[in-house]
Amino acid sequence: MKRLAFIIIPALIVLGHSIRPPIIEGTEANLHEFPYQVSLQWNFNNGSRARHFCSGSIINQRWILTAAHCLEKYTEDGWFEVVAGVNNIAHEEAGAQRRNVTRYEQHESYDLSAIRYDIGVLQLSHPLDLTRNIKTMRLATKDTLIHQKIAKFAGWGSISKTWEDIYPDKLMKVNLILRTEEDCQTIGKIDETQICAGGYKNVSGCTADSGGPLTVTIDGEQMQIGVLSYGEKPCQARLPIVYSSVMYFHDWIQDAIKED
Repeated sequence: MKRLAFIIIPALIVLGHSIRPPIIEGTEANLHEFPYQVSLQWNFNNGSRARHFCSGSIINQRWILTAAHCLEKYTEDGWFEVVAGVNNIAHEEAGAQRRNVTRYEQHESYDLSAIRYDIGVLQLSHPLDLTRNIKTMRLATKDTLIHQKIAKFAGWGSISKTWEDIYPDKLMKVNLILRTEEDCQTIGKIDETQICAGGYKNVSGCTADSGGPLTVTIDGEQMQIGVLSYGEKPCQARLPIVYSSVMYFHDWIQDAIKED
């Protein structure tokens, strides 16, 4: 199923400048506009710089929320790194913080073949220092009522509508239409663990956007309602993008990050 292509192998991107439009029909994010967003990177332990492959959001100073499929090891001798407070992943800004990961947890019912329960958390080697550019994200609960029709999404994922991925250095943003349950069924069988957005007027996400937070504004505050799971490939935005529902998984997230 080619629509699932950008979940199965999250890209390890080669950093380089691009003049192509960001995400899919989005715009460049303002500096530190998304202080809760982090870059998940893989260090190959070969002397080269770590490579971005997914996004995540800051739950608290020690824990990051992302997609379960982003927590697959690429090499036996490499390791995960998390970078917070960064817009340009090729030239990190002053104040950016890099952390190793001590452990991670995928949902126990995670199923890659069916793309279900695609949610996970990472524990950082030591706490992030919260600043004006590094902040925690408020998570929607199972009782949260979503009346908004527009959500925000940001990422460093591919901006290409073809099979050849093209990656930006800088964080890109886009406003997405929240889709109805009926709309969501156009990309496959969607259940209560998932929500979908985008796929309207060629606005969407793409490869290496996985794990990123979908947010809405409630009472003047950004709240995360989804974690990017999968979409069609090439990223032509004809169909909605599927997100794991933060509302559904809220209790699991809180249990997973409990300190022993």
